[in-house]
Amino acid sequence: MTSGSATHGPTHDDEADIQGNLVGFNKDNLRLLFVTFPNADAGKQFLAGMAKQVNHAAEIKSYNERFKERAKAGRSQLDEQVSWVNLVVSFAGLTQVGADGLDAFPDSFKQGMRARAQTIGDVDQSDPVNWTGPFAPGSGFAVHAMVIIAADTPDPQDPVTLLDERTTEIRNLIESCGVTEFTATQEGHTRPAPFTGHEHFGFKDGISQPGIRGLTTSSKPGSDTIAAGEFLIDYEDQDGHVSGQPIDAPPSPDQPGYPPTTSPTPQPLPAWSRNGSLVVYRKLFQNVGGFRQFTEAHAAETGLSSAQLRAKMVGRWPSGAPLENVPGDGHIDPTAQDIGEVDPNSPVLEDEHINNFSYQQHDADGHLMPKAAHIRKANPRDGQPAGRDESNRHRITRRGITYGPEFVEGEAPYGGGPVPEDDRDRGLLFICYQSSIERGFEFIQGQWANKPDFPDADAGQDPIISQNVANPPFTIPPNNVHLTTERWVITTGGEYFFSPAISALQHLAGEDTQ
Repeated sequence: MTSGSATHGPTHDDEADIQGNLVGFNKDNLRLLFVTFPNADAGKQFLAGMAKQVNHAAEIKSYNERFKERAKAGRSQLDEQVSWVNLVVSFAGLTQVGADGLDAFPDSFKQGMRARAQTIGDVDQSDPVNWTGPFAPGSGFAVHAMVIIAADTPDPQDPVTLLDERTTEIRNLIESCGVTEFTATQEGHTRPAPFTGHEHFGFKDGISQPGIRGLTTSSKPGSDTIAAGEFLIDYEDQDGHVSGQPIDAPPSPDQPGYPPTTSPTPQPLPAWSRNGSLVVYRKLFQNVGGFRQFTEAHAAETGLSSAQLRAKMVGRWPSGAPLENVPGDGHIDPTAQDIGEVDPNSPVLEDEHINNFSYQQHDADGHLMPKAAHIRKANPRDGQPAGRDESNRHRITRRGITYGPEFVEGEAPYGGGPVPEDDRDRGLLFICYQSSIERGFEFIQGQWANKPDFPDADAGQDPIISQNVANPPFTIPPNNVHLTTERWVITTGGEYFFSPAISALQHLAGEDTQ
């Protein structure tokens, strides 16, 4: 593979080639279809058809900019409803269609998420033997591709939703190509007002998203713009290497920059991988009742209220206000309501402030935000370790959405055993993009969230997403209160995928336009 002419960032032509969910669909409704290719011809025919269906980054960017302008002007958000489609393909799917150059792809992608369970900590309840839906063991079929369909909430007067309309188009293509769809369709929706934008534990989500150099920018100061090569193949990464290209001397595991986004072998990724991204999909069940029950039962021993304890674990108040900016007097938030919420009119919730904070100068010891708090584990920022340079080598873009019904007060907590597949099954459809799964998702999950001694000894594990032990430890400074928490997030399925550029879909289908 020869590197492209714009290794620093995508050109406009590149944006029209890159699939759009890397930029962010930002829709209230998401539907995931899972398919398997019975043979190479059917798979190629499907990829060719999908190349005409998928929406690219340039049109998503254009729409999102118009959306922001309408919001500033106070115009209705229903005056331009749209639906978006993207396609991601697993290693098994690429193998089935006979894609060239697959040996060059990293082991994580070739092995798939199920085989990486020990690396990322999917054990006990999260063990792949317990997964459900298209990822259940013994189904007899591999998931070869996942179709991502997103749409606005429809006009109440319109009996046909855009989501259903676009789904019908895709299913007609599936049928015409002889491709098989799994019956386990997955639906995701944003939560209803006043909880829109909040995940099921009750916290505002998706606040800290990096900008992608040359492609996206963040409206929130404190959200760094990261080299395009950390997300896209064939662009310069944070270290100045071109992602997907071999490097002479990759850093060792104990050096900054490990693992590299670039290939540690002499073999480059195939040319068709340019403008593509590696995608992680995980269905994560959330035990909301268990989370609330635990924090209510253990708050007194920490000297906090249950709402304050939950905020310490996450690193933000439910409104999204970070503890760094709204710590209160000691542990008390002066603007907190009875659920630990911040006044919705508080300036701290504005884009200029909500993500604009660091750790090292005012909170090096974690007395405001514990070092094992979820948002501090997932992005250490300037905290030591890892330091801002190293933290920015492991950024991902998250494009997930909540699924399942609302929690009902008084509902019994999930008590172990098989995860309920009923009106208590709720959680997050986690989707993230990066150019290296090892350097992105696996590093964050395995080296930061799951490690009790990161960023230093006795910090504890991420109480929200750590997976590798059933009862992760969590330390709350400054008095170093030690809690033995519980696993409230359980993996119930997932896979590693590749998001090919539109030109790559044409190539894989045998329809190169060059």
